[in-house]
Amino acid sequence: MPRTRSLAWAELKIGLVSLFALAMAGLLIFLLSGEGGFFWQRSGIKTVFANVAGLKAGAPVRLAGVEVGSVKEVQSTGDRVEVLMEVGREMSPRITTSSVAALGSVSLLGESAVDITASSEGSPVPEWGYVRSGPTAGSLSDVATKASAGIDQLSGL
Repeated sequence: MPRTRSLAWAELKIGLVSLFALAMAGLLIFLLSGEGGFFWQRSGIKTVFANVAGLKAGAPVRLAGVEVGSVKEVQSTGDRVEVLMEVGREMSPRITTSSVAALGSVSLLGESAVDITASSEGSPVPEWGYVRSGPTAGSLSDVATKASAGIDQLSGL
């Protein structure tokens, strides 16, 4: 009889260690995925742009230049585009009704990001509330179009 008890205890220890290892591996994968914490540690906000210039889900959201979240979804609603974002709940009080969201660029290659100005004035934006959108940053194609128009005007003179 003592042999079966020690065998059962050994199997139980192996099972517990295996469950602990699986839980730790899952937690490590979750933390390294870059999602920015658990779902209860994130707050959702929205904004609307006329043109998102290639903004995709997963693009960074920056508050005063610091990355605080990511774009979850980009939806076309008529002639406008609605952008759904998730930011860290500890940063959401800094996003108020006087904050402005604008499209920015992550690199010279043109990868888009959403830049939000931090503001202490106004009231905090509620969960899934809207942040006012500002003017979009000019792209390289806009500069080329304006330069082409300028050259056409000069050649006409």
